[in-house]
Formats: sequence, C-alpha cells, structure tokens
Amino acid sequence: MLKSTNLEVGYGESVVVRNGSLEVKKGQVVCLMGRNGVGKSTLMKGIMGVLKPTQGHLYYNGESIIESLPTKRAHRGFGYVPQGREIFGTLTVQENLLIGLESNGTKQKTVPEWIYDYFPDLKEMKNRKGGDLSGGQQQQLAIGRALAANPNLLLLDEPTEGIQPNIVADIQDIIENIKSKQKDLSILLIEQSVDFARRIADYYYIMDNGKIVYEGGELKEKDTQHLLGI
Repeated sequence: MLKSTNLEVGYGESVVVRNGSLEVKKGQVVCLMGRNGVGKSTLMKGIMGVLKPTQGHLYYNGESIIESLPTKRAHRGFGYVPQGREIFGTLTVQENLLIGLESNGTKQKTVPEWIYDYFPDLKEMKNRKGGDLSGGQQQQLAIGRALAANPNLLLLDEPTEGIQPNIVADIQDIIENIKSKQKDLSILLIEQSVDFARRIADYYYIMDNGKIVYEGGELKEKDTQHLLGI
C-alpha cells in the first residue's frame, strides 16, 4: 500500500526527519510514536506532500509518488487529518463534510449516510457552525471530513490530543468500527497514548531524533520506557 524509504524532510534548511522509513500494508492500522518534537508530524506531512522530501523514496501501491502534489494524493485515495484538526469554523458541520467529498474529485453533492452512522452526533449538529463545536466534536468532524472522500489510506495526526477521556473512548470505538467494516482501508496514525495505540494498532514504529529507531508488531515495556519516556 504505502512505503517510504529514507525520507529526509524538514523546513527550509532545517532537516527534521533523516530516516523516514516505514510501511503500511493494506488493511493495517500502523501507529507512529515518539516523544514530542522528534519529527512524527513532519514525516506525516512529507508523506501527504504538504512538505516536499529532499531525499528518499515514497511509493503508493508500488508507484512512486514523491513528486505528486497533496491534491493528487487526495485524488488517489489519501485522507488526512492534521494535528489541530483545521476544520472551517465559519462553515456548518454539513458544509465541512461536503468539502471532504470534493477532495477526491467526486461530483457527489450529499454527505453519505454512513458518515453519520459513524458519527451520529454530527448528524444532530449538521447545521451548527464548526467553530461552535467542542474540541472532541471538532475532532470527530475532522475525521468524518477525511472519511467522506472514501479514502484508501487515512492519515491521523494525534487524534486524541487535548480530548476529554470519554471522547477519546468514542474515537477509539470509531477507529475500531472503521477497521472492522472497511477492511481495505489502511490507517497511519500518530499517537502518544500507549494504551490507545495497543488497543487499535497492528504494527508500531517509534521515532527518536528524526529517525525510526524501533518497529514491530508489539510494544514491549522496555521500549516504551526507554524510547517514549513512559
């Protein structure tokens, strides 16, 4: 599905990620972890095309996409929920979801009902402005907007950051529900909570100082203590 090899990504002359090598297989939930400031979000932006890698390779379904623009990646099936959500606060919930539909070039003009099946609260609030929602509701809206385009690969940057515990549980349930119902959908998520990651992920990568320093199908106690400071 997705494979990056030795990606180097940064801002201007400042290199943040020096060895961004990971793989997300079809139907997998892969969690990218690490302390704050080690380059996780920068790597994800490089994968989405928001930042252009200066070195390395990036393949999607076996084809190089290193030169593709973010819009092209969206049209090919990438869904992206950035850190901070970036919903449109002056638009209604429904209008935000319709923008998600446009990202993959579809001509559909109505929000798919299955989006509201995942997020029933959004249906009740569809005429409210996005800026009037709570942080947890905005996160649900951001995920729903990305899903509206029916992506093959969903990129989630810290979906539980700053969210109250009951909404974290809801988001966990939503991801597990998506995983069970949309078996062809792959998910790459950045997450700080070890408990959350262990419940939903199939595979793990840990970053430190801009490099992938661990990968595996389980999080061992010694790895979380040493590499995550937990």
